[in-house]
Formats: sequence, structure tokens, C-alpha cells
Amino acid sequence: MKSWTTCWLACGCVLALSGCLSQTDREAIAFPAMPGQAVYQRADGRQLSPDAAIDALQTAEGTCRDQNGHGAMALNVGSPEFDSCMQGQGYRRTQ
Repeated sequence: MKSWTTCWLACGCVLALSGCLSQTDREAIAFPAMPGQAVYQRADGRQLSPDAAIDALQTAEGTCRDQNGHGAMALNVGSPEFDSCMQGQGYRRTQ
């Protein structure tokens, strides 16, 4: 009986704490910064709210990933073709 109570209590705490994380925190956990990875920023320098910036970047990246480079394979992030597509979406590669 005690082990089930402890388990439910732990699950409840995890659920309660997960609601405390902001959208930015959840994105940082899901997509940690990795050395050597391509980083894209808005080419026009316009500042958006954090949530709007994440949504816009993810939409642009999704659009570019779905485009086929040679008809068979999806574009890889950081490839010249992907960079060209991101420029068309209003982003430039900074790293």
C-alpha cells in the first residue's frame, strides 16, 4: 500500500512541476544547444515575443525540411540547399 501511495505522490509532483515550466524552458529542454549546429536568426532583425519567435522559426524549418533537394531526400539542416531555403523564409544562418 505504501509503495502505491509513494508512486502516486511522485507522479503528482512531477505533473505539478511540469506546469511550472515556460514555453521557452520546454523548448530548451527539447532542443539543447549543440556545438557546431546551424543557428538561424531573422534576416530583418525584427524582434518577436519568445513564443512567436519559436513558432515562426519552427514553421520555416519545417517548410524547408519538407522540400526535397533532388526529389528523393529531405533537405538536411545546415546544408547549402537548406540555407538557401531558410533565406527565402526570411532567416539567415549565423553559425
